[in-house]
Amino acid sequence: MGLENWRRFVRPRLRRMYGRVKSEGLYVSQHSCGDVGKAFEDLIEIGLDCYQTFQPEIYDIVKVKAEFGGRLAFWGGISTQQLLAKATPEETRAETIRIMRIMGKGGGYIAGPTHSVPGDVPPENIEAMFEVFMNQDRYLF
Repeated sequence: MGLENWRRFVRPRLRRMYGRVKSEGLYVSQHSCGDVGKAFEDLIEIGLDCYQTFQPEIYDIVKVKAEFGGRLAFWGGISTQQLLAKATPEETRAETIRIMRIMGKGGGYIAGPTHSVPGDVPPENIEAMFEVFMNQDRYLF
């Protein structure tokens, strides 16, 4: 579609939708698969508060957090395609900690898997991720 066509056809409709939500004093969260980073400025300008799902396979998380972190919250970041599916529990724990430290700095981050967790993900990796979520005082501070 490209950014030009997105701005022409999609952005005006999203602006109206987001505006309706904002008029009720609510927050706007938008799910999108794939790389929509080129549209972040536009999405923020029309009222997006939280972008979901944030995939580390697509985005440079340090760069995105630095550029947009004060203006846009991110939800996701724990890879279901690579980390949870292929790593060991120890690697899962370490990478979850790393991502949460980067994305959580200054707030604006909802930690979670990037998508629904597929059935072939080892339960031990899910447990390792949740261990970090539930014990942030031990792992992050």
